[in-house]
Amino acid sequence: MKAAIHQLQYWPGLRFFAKMRASDIFIYLDDVQFEKREFQNRNRIRTARGWQYLTAPVVSKGRFSQKINEVELDNSAGWREDHLRAIKLNYARAPFFKEHLPALEALYARDYRLLSDLTLSTMDLLKDGFGIKTPVKFSSELKVEEASSARLARLCAAAGADEYLSGAGAKAYLDPGVFSFAGIKLSWQDFTPRQYPQAFPGFEPDMSALDLLLNCGPAAGEYL
Repeated sequence: MKAAIHQLQYWPGLRFFAKMRASDIFIYLDDVQFEKREFQNRNRIRTARGWQYLTAPVVSKGRFSQKINEVELDNSAGWREDHLRAIKLNYARAPFFKEHLPALEALYARDYRLLSDLTLSTMDLLKDGFGIKTPVKFSSELKVEEASSARLARLCAAAGADEYLSGAGAKAYLDPGVFSFAGIKLSWQDFTPRQYPQAFPGFEPDMSALDLLLNCGPAAGEYL
């Protein structure tokens, strides 16, 4: 059984869901340290001028070592209304925008205290939109204490997997020997993004997968 593992993300990108679809079980890494200015609380959407970030504000002052599943959202500003407005403005002409608008409005109508609840809502919407049936687990449920490569290998074993599918970017820091010692086969994701139709002229790569869903609808899976 092949497992893939990734931190929770807000409106993740194409590589995230390509890896999820290619695995037999997907583990949400939710009990590791939150990293500011990464993609755990932000991602990019397409605009007429190129792209812009949607960033969910979080409470971080004095909380430098908090885990992803502990991070609280800063709801003092109207960020939910701003994000929904930005999506409506930039995707009004996308072919499948109207089809998914009710789900988007429902998502942003909910009250969220924790970042993890928000990210799960966005990931579930996209997962369902792409028709991905891969079962998921949370690393916090598996009670693994190790760090780095050993943590990933143990998570695979705890989930009943004998193969780990890793993003190619991890080749710089993963230790293959740790996986070999644990009896876990290490394989690498082979994903090359392809251009797809976007709502504005030209093509901007590395957008949130929401961009693909709203532009390509049922055909989106061909690009994952």
